[in-house]
Amino acid sequence: MSKAGVKVTQIFPSYKDSCKLTEFAGYLLPLYFKGIIDEVLAVRNSVGVFDVSHMGRIELQGDDASNLLENILTISVTKGEPGRAMYGFMCNERGGVVDDLITYKHTDKKYTLVVNCSNKEKDLAWMRKSSGGMNVEIKDITDESILIAVQGPSSSKMLDEFGVGDIKRFRFNIREYYGNEMMIARTGYTGEDGYELLLRNVTHSNPDKGIRLWKHLSESAAIFSGLNCGLGARDTLRIEAGLPLHGNDISEDISPVEAGLERFVDFQKTKFIGKDALEEIRERKHRTMVALVLKENIIPRSHCRVFMGGEEVGIVTSGTYSPVLKKGIAMALVNSELKKGDLCEVEVRGARWKAEITGFPFYEVEKYGYRRRSN
Repeated sequence: MSKAGVKVTQIFPSYKDSCKLTEFAGYLLPLYFKGIIDEVLAVRNSVGVFDVSHMGRIELQGDDASNLLENILTISVTKGEPGRAMYGFMCNERGGVVDDLITYKHTDKKYTLVVNCSNKEKDLAWMRKSSGGMNVEIKDITDESILIAVQGPSSSKMLDEFGVGDIKRFRFNIREYYGNEMMIARTGYTGEDGYELLLRNVTHSNPDKGIRLWKHLSESAAIFSGLNCGLGARDTLRIEAGLPLHGNDISEDISPVEAGLERFVDFQKTKFIGKDALEEIRERKHRTMVALVLKENIIPRSHCRVFMGGEEVGIVTSGTYSPVLKKGIAMALVNSELKKGDLCEVEVRGARWKAEITGFPFYEVEKYGYRRRSN
């Protein structure tokens, strides 16, 4: 379960000697296998396979499961039909984000939640505190399951043997894998079409079926010129797609409204934790999330300051080199007056570099991403 005091996933033994490892959120995980740029391009052009079993997995069951989620989430789970995957936020009373998560609805009385690894214990405490007096069981199933992401335009063909053809985007089905229940969802964190496979009853003491699935998916990806991928590619892909990372682009001090994610806040709901604060933030919104493309050969990182006309107007929340654009890109929280097409400067290592405010995602949607034009 752990290596030198750091946790590993159940399928860690199957790849530990074939990748560069790094510590992340208390886990020892792959940073890359072949290389970050190669892995990003594999996902954009074909397919990539990720072990994301470090992500927290929580199961809710009981008569009040829907009532609890209606109270703590910015979205309405009762509006979604069984088999639906729903992205949303748990907010604090100030409208800040406790965590962002995907809620998978089995029935009105049963849900699976996938949450950020570093927030899992906090999330569990938040749910249990909010569920006082309710008939709902909250169970951490992280160490009893694995989660593998298969992402890219070839993902559906690669997974054809699992019967994924009838799974629409942000929907899921339950399958069986050698006697184990497997939830296959058409979700991901790359901007591409893809799937996430949650295989139950895989533990550190009995990991065989999880390791078998990982090896099979790795071999299948290779047939499509795909690659196993690590955290480096995953972070680059999600920035290119303009997807937020908790702790950077959203946090307990950065609301969904400020992060440009108001579409995942259902203000029509009668109430939910943080609603009043979010309505106030929406009225007086003074900062917003924008996409920046650097004009020169420099890579911005989080906490770099943004300037316009010599005046500081914001800060980079996430930054990287984009293998698709072959330029430095950034997500930045700036004054709400700034708009697409404006020019600004990003301070990197004491020097200021020209940048343009563009739109999300950074890539051309007809060439990349799940909305790409079919050939």
